[in-house]
Amino acid sequence: MASALKKVALQLAPAGTRLSSGGAGTAGKHALAHAKMWERICLFGVLPGLVVASVITFQHEAAHHEPPPEYKEYEHMRIRKKNFPWGDGKKSFFHNPETNPLPGVGYEVEPKH
Repeated sequence: MASALKKVALQLAPAGTRLSSGGAGTAGKHALAHAKMWERICLFGVLPGLVVASVITFQHEAAHHEPPPEYKEYEHMRIRKKNFPWGDGKKSFFHNPETNPLPGVGYEVEPKH
C-alpha cells in the first residue's frame, strides 16, 4: 500500500520536486548542531545570568533588612479562644521566636541581624 501511494505521489508531483528532506543522515547532523547550540546558550547565557540575578537580589535584600517592629499589645490582635493542640499551646505550628511575638510576652529572642 505504501509503495502504491509513493508511485502516485511521484506521478502527481512536478518534475524535480524532492519528497523527503534528505534522509536520516542530515537530520542527525542538524539535531546535533542544535543540541550543541542550546548547550552553549545554557552554559554561557542562562547560568551567568542566574548568578548575576542572585547576587543582585542578595545585595538588595541585605541592604534594607530591618528589625521587626516594636511589640505592642493590642486587644484585637492574636485573640485565641483555645490553645493550639501541640506543645504548650501558645505557639503556632510555624512559630519563629525572632519574628512571631507571643500574646502578653512579645518577642522571645532578639533578632540576629
